[in-house]
Amino acid sequence: MDCEQPLRAVCRECDSVEFWRCDSYGCLPCGEVKKKRLARLVDNGAAIHLGNGMTGYFLTLTAPGRDDHLRWYQGKRPASRRQCECHRHGETDGSWNAQESACWNRLRTALTRDRQVIFCGAVETQKRGMLHRHVLLFVEDVMTHEEVQSLALAAGYGCVLDLEPVRSAEKAARYIAKYVTKSSGDRAVIPWERVDEETGELRGKRATYRLWSSSRRWGVTMMEIKTTQAAQARARAAAQRDFWQLLADDLAERNLPADLRQIPPPPV
Repeated sequence: MDCEQPLRAVCRECDSVEFWRCDSYGCLPCGEVKKKRLARLVDNGAAIHLGNGMTGYFLTLTAPGRDDHLRWYQGKRPASRRQCECHRHGETDGSWNAQESACWNRLRTALTRDRQVIFCGAVETQKRGMLHRHVLLFVEDVMTHEEVQSLALAAGYGCVLDLEPVRSAEKAARYIAKYVTKSSGDRAVIPWERVDEETGELRGKRATYRLWSSSRRWGVTMMEIKTTQAAQARARAAAQRDFWQLLADDLAERNLPADLRQIPPPPV
């Protein structure tokens, strides 16, 4: 089995043993399979919506800054910039990481309040240990940087964000899959704190954020991707078996000597 840490499953009734893939990003072979599945899911969904009366955007959201700073603007900066209020005085990195998913839920709700939004996105870890999010969005109207920045600040994100039109669904799919693979190995090292409801103290815990998510209307699900890949694998295996059986039958019909009728076993 092409897996670094396969799972050994034993039946309690008949004691038969099977080995299953670990199916985790921490395993190099399994992680590569999962990465390709996710890229396929993102690519298929994006291809459905791109150019189908909807506009695609690639949105990057970042954590608030630690110190006082001026408001960040995408593109050409204005002559004067106002003071930004997104810095986190007294808030730890671990506590913000723990609430990043809540920030995304608030922003997603605000974006879908007056429009239909279809999305698929992933979480990545910055060098400073803070989570930031990459989202592929499809909307029926036009979105501006100023609008999204205002909603992101209200949701709890920082003022630094990027909003770019999507030109290639395949390229966006590769980006999303790459971010998921990278962040899967960072769960054990990023700061993560939850508030103890009894004492009010911050307590460190293992990070439990979702690596990626998509809206229900994305167009394709991971289960459909797995089912399709399994059907394709079974079809390839059946075609190989048929080929080797035809070859064996053909050699048998020629009445060749036994040593010449030996053929290599079919590939597994």
